[in-house]
Amino acid sequence: MRKNNSIATGRKAETIYTAMKKKCADKAKQRKACAVCHRVRSFEEYMEKNTTSKACYVSVNGITMPILSA
Repeated sequence: MRKNNSIATGRKAETIYTAMKKKCADKAKQRKACAVCHRVRSFEEYMEKNTTSKACYVSVNGITMPILSA
């Protein structure tokens, strides 16, 4: 009985250059997603720290904006 050591691949083998290029593209996407997540978290933390009881929300042309009353 003979052992079958061949590996069937469905695509062409990558070169080091294409593998690095793919990895860099994936890292760039991950960095952008992380930056967006960080901005959202920072904004939420800022809003929690700086809440004022004098703020009310007004809808102008479908956009809700906080207005500080004096």
